[in-house]
Amino acid sequence: MSLWIHESISKSKKLRNHYKMHDVDIFIKDPLPDHINVNFVFSTISKRVPSHLLSGIDIIYVGQFDVFKEKEVNAVYQDGAIYVTNEQSNDMDMIDDLIHEVAHSAEERFTEKIYSDNTIKTEFLTKRSRLYELLDTYDYEPPPKIKVEYHYDNEIDMYFYRTVGYEILWNLVNGIFLSPYSATSLREYFAVCFEEYFLNDKKEVSKLCPAVFTKLEEIEFLEVN
Repeated sequence: MSLWIHESISKSKKLRNHYKMHDVDIFIKDPLPDHINVNFVFSTISKRVPSHLLSGIDIIYVGQFDVFKEKEVNAVYQDGAIYVTNEQSNDMDMIDDLIHEVAHSAEERFTEKIYSDNTIKTEFLTKRSRLYELLDTYDYEPPPKIKVEYHYDNEIDMYFYRTVGYEILWNLVNGIFLSPYSATSLREYFAVCFEEYFLNDKKEVSKLCPAVFTKLEEIEFLEVN
């Protein structure tokens, strides 16, 4: 256990920076803005997401971590832990960040059930092919591997993010993907759908991403010992 974790545990006893969500320990390493209601954030997640889908998470750390700058992200799931930035605009931003990483935890735990029949992979690549045709039509010169690569690929990520830009991509993915980020990879496609399913609009997931919707229903009502 690193020094800062020991310090966080010590400080939490004095500053009440230790929280609990079901069986998940939460430590606030760096202070959250005053406008963030941390009790509301974690109570909302515990109400929206079934406890068995949180069981793959041992701990959540809130604060600043080098990985955020390295990957240009606000949260990361790794080895049973979620790391989320303390720099949050509002409660819903923090809830979004956390539920997205909960999705990656659930995906890791229920990989076979989610992906073994390849229905989500087929759905994702079909959408990627449609997006490729649109990008090609508008002369954005998309890399051909967009149509076949479903794992994370830095070239594809940077092409979407920097070459095309998310503002333009929002218009192109409308009716295909839930968001530009969900086109990044198969894992992000699932995680964005998970987030929308449990936090916002299940009907939208059912309409736009039926293969993922079916799997989310399966794992939502899964009986886990």
